[in-house]
Amino acid sequence: MSAETREVIAYYDALAPTYDTKRFGTSYGAYLDGLERRALREWLRGPRVLDLACGTGRFLDLASEGLDLSEKMVERARERWPGRRIHHAPAWSIPAADGSYDSVFALHLFMHLHLGDIRRVMAECRRVLRRGGVLVFDFPNALRRRLVRHQTTGWHAGTELMTWDLKMLGGGHWRLASSRGLALAPVHRLPHAARPAFMAAEVVLGRTPLKHLASYYLVRLEKVD
Repeated sequence: MSAETREVIAYYDALAPTYDTKRFGTSYGAYLDGLERRALREWLRGPRVLDLACGTGRFLDLASEGLDLSEKMVERARERWPGRRIHHAPAWSIPAADGSYDSVFALHLFMHLHLGDIRRVMAECRRVLRRGGVLVFDFPNALRRRLVRHQTTGWHAGTELMTWDLKMLGGGHWRLASSRGLALAPVHRLPHAARPAFMAAEVVLGRTPLKHLASYYLVRLEKVD
């Protein structure tokens, strides 16, 4: 395990006790959660669903199993979801047989990984998904970051992509079935009362060509072989 991976684990171990309130207990966090949850409900298929990098279990109501590399995050998730099977393991070494899942999703994971590790994770997801299975994940929009001259430092959300990068990363084993943009505008600057109405608009706009200007992409890939 690399020094950087150990740093990531230590970061999330320390964050676990307050993760839910600090990240998603705010109106901005609830806004993002709503957008992500809506897409997952539309895109996930089948009863066998793995939440990869499940954290404290925010989306385990939509999954049959979870996995995370942070032991403290896994502990919190098991407390919240005592009936779920939650693995303490890396995303590139899923403890499951070939073809075990209908869908796998990973939110707020790939943005922290180097390209080589993204390839490893996608290859592992291909292994554990059935033929035609679905992989859903998000990543920062490289074009948006260039337009706003965003500067990344360190591993945290340090990886940005465009949708055309996915073929290279996936080795030609996936079909891009759907994509949408998330966080089209600086929502944290909107009045709290205006955010629900803006969310309804963003759900529509995030499916149009304006998605290419969003802060994040959310994509659904289908395994083709």
